[in-house]
Amino acid sequence: MPHKHATLLGASGLVGNEVLKALLEAPEIEMVTVLVRKSLNIQHPKLAQQLVDFSSLDESAVPSADLLFCCIGSTRKKTPDKSEYHSVDFGITRKVSTIAKNKGYTQLHLISSIGAKATSKNFYLNLKGTIEKAVIDLSFDTTVIYRPSILLGKRQEKRPMEKLGRILAPLFDAFTFGGPYHSVHAKLLASKMLERTKRPTQGVSFAYYPDF
Repeated sequence: MPHKHATLLGASGLVGNEVLKALLEAPEIEMVTVLVRKSLNIQHPKLAQQLVDFSSLDESAVPSADLLFCCIGSTRKKTPDKSEYHSVDFGITRKVSTIAKNKGYTQLHLISSIGAKATSKNFYLNLKGTIEKAVIDLSFDTTVIYRPSILLGKRQEKRPMEKLGRILAPLFDAFTFGGPYHSVHAKLLASKMLERTKRPTQGVSFAYYPDF
């Protein structure tokens, strides 16, 4: 049975933007709702933009739908305070996911990171691992957690360290032997995410390069 309505969190980010494009192009998707702080500079007959104050999010802001894509992610540059960073990445993702579960969504697709672990001493990996645990505990029919390494693609904002990573990616990839630490283009990852919605598996699964 085709899924007709998808909700997307993090549409302005690198992966989220590519997921949005893929969803709008997919014939089996009739409606895409993006939850955003400010309007995106895009118009499409299948696109609905829901302006949200995430600090006071209530259930009415999240539409009834089938699929939830969580691609939200801040940076230490944009959000230097760790507690605020946590409230953005963890707080918003958990709140929207909880509402979606209560509204009967069947699938959740979450962008995380290679090395994510709730017990990690690294702040970023610990945060991603904590988010993973939170959405897993919600027990969607299908939960897919994507753990990419270096993400390739053009971001709207400048991230010097990621730019350096993209430059060095070809050299780095040579030593990954095609394993999970290999870089991946955001457009490819988005297309793989859409493919997985068409062949859902029960329970929780983790997706790594190259088997996204």
